[in-house]
Amino acid sequence: MEGWVMEEKDKEYSILQNFCYCIKATIQNYPKLLVLCVSLIVINAAIPVITTFLPKVVIDEIVNQKPLEHLMFATGLFLGTIIIMTSLQKYIDRLIYWHKYKMNTYFLKMVTNKSLRTDYCNQEDEHFRNLQSESFASCNGNFSYYARIYDTSVGFMANLLGFVTFFYVLIRLNIIIVFFLVISTLASYFMNKRIIKWEKVNNEEKISYTQKLQYITKVSGEIKAAKDIRLYNMIAWLNSVYRVNMEGVNSWYKKYASKIFKVSICDCSFSLVREGVTYFYLLYLVLQGTLTVADFVLYFNVIVGFSAWLNSLLGQVNTINRLNVSINTFRTFVEYPEKYCRNSGEKIHDFLKPRTIELKNVSYQYSGEDSKVIDDLSLTINPGQHLAVVGLNGAGKTTLVKLICGLIDPTEGQVLYDGKDLKVLDRDDVYKAFGVVFQQYSILPVTIAEIVAENIRENVNVDRVKKCLEQAGLMEKINSLKYGLDTKYDKTMWEDGIDLSGGEKQKLLLARALYKNSPIVILDEPTAALDPISEQNMYELYNGVMDSKSSIFISHRLASTRFCSHIILLENGKIIECGTHDELLSLHGKYYELFETQAKHYREKKVDEYEHS
Repeated sequence: MEGWVMEEKDKEYSILQNFCYCIKATIQNYPKLLVLCVSLIVINAAIPVITTFLPKVVIDEIVNQKPLEHLMFATGLFLGTIIIMTSLQKYIDRLIYWHKYKMNTYFLKMVTNKSLRTDYCNQEDEHFRNLQSESFASCNGNFSYYARIYDTSVGFMANLLGFVTFFYVLIRLNIIIVFFLVISTLASYFMNKRIIKWEKVNNEEKISYTQKLQYITKVSGEIKAAKDIRLYNMIAWLNSVYRVNMEGVNSWYKKYASKIFKVSICDCSFSLVREGVTYFYLLYLVLQGTLTVADFVLYFNVIVGFSAWLNSLLGQVNTINRLNVSINTFRTFVEYPEKYCRNSGEKIHDFLKPRTIELKNVSYQYSGEDSKVIDDLSLTINPGQHLAVVGLNGAGKTTLVKLICGLIDPTEGQVLYDGKDLKVLDRDDVYKAFGVVFQQYSILPVTIAEIVAENIRENVNVDRVKKCLEQAGLMEKINSLKYGLDTKYDKTMWEDGIDLSGGEKQKLLLARALYKNSPIVILDEPTAALDPISEQNMYELYNGVMDSKSSIFISHRLASTRFCSHIILLENGKIIECGTHDELLSLHGKYYELFETQAKHYREKKVDEYEHS
């Protein structure tokens, strides 16, 4: 958690509040884990106490010349108890390990659900994404922060129980000895704390080295990077960078080891003084006749154990503080405020019918940016209308799409669906009204049928999938595959998986949008990576299957959207021109200028290709 910066909106619960939060979650989900932890606390505290008292009992039996049977019985009772408790300790520890995994899964599910369900505007917030990353790490694996809560709590409570027991024994001997032990142990603790402080201050240096090492390790195994690494002979360069950073890590750990060695010398010195003073004091009491040999052995073991208990307690206080920061981060994430209406807003009825979408004086400015991406924009999209939104990169086209389909709310103005502000509508219903193919799309490594239906195989309507693939012009390709609709996508995930060309992926995404059967379909430059002719063919295909729907086509290539009934040209977040393709050309304005520039480029490219063929 080093390097984490707490913001004003982050939760700051106390250690006790977070402890109660974890206890409550455990009781609600796996109460058996709590019972196991309490049992382990008692056993962990009892074993050292019994072990400490065993020598005294044996010596007393011998000194008092008790019968051999009595000595054997007493010794056997203590040893038997220790053996049973040690066996229970190992058994319960393994059970706790398994139940910790269950609780990790529970907390990880909370993180996943929050990530999937949170408002999209939160996902665009860098601070939220940092919280998300830290929260995932805090409950991922049996050695995560959340898993360590149970181990640390068990250790702390067992140490506290043992400390109180030994404190009660020592207070009867000499209170000055107790204060001496506490002071000398605290001195060792603060010496060790200097190591923690040094590590915290210098941790960024280590992270900078390890991040580069991890990146190189990751890149060396990626298929995408494999071609460049070989063709550009990057092996020697990457090895050199790896070696430099490995030397940096080694240097860091050498300094760390040197610090630890010096502190260890001091710690050993304190321990030697602590045990030497107490040893001579106890020996003095024996020689004075005020302490028996059995009591000497008992008190000496108690003193050693007392220091160990106290040292562990102090160490665990640091661990608990670190864990508390992690839990605060986790709770800040899962309790992060949601702005959109979910299950409380007005419902949208008759999803199959497209409605009027109206933007009234809409502006949008991203957090931390100086200028508006969308600036006082007004627009009406009528039911069944095919609208094209064109403009150069950075004009605000994708932001406009996110505003229209309710992924983000405007900083100024209103977005209306059927005359109602999106802010008062159930946002999940709003999402159902839109089928969107984004420029940066996501395709899961599952079967073709599951990709189109966005559902598990058992819930897929096969006939509907086939119809959508047919409409998208991809069914012939799917029929040619060995497993048809059950073909797995992505070769990196499946041995028998397939990859698709750019155009085939666009057809697959179109089929997915058609399967959703939303009344409004938005295509946000999904064909940007295709050549102009392929893009034109794809848009004509899109246009042909959307007669009964409202559609919005986004592109920076003006010729690709000439079939649309209405075109708007965006520049710096404003509509500077609007009309049909022919109307905009006749204006001889910005649209005409951009169209001619692009057309000239493609004509010259075509001539050049012809001359070199």
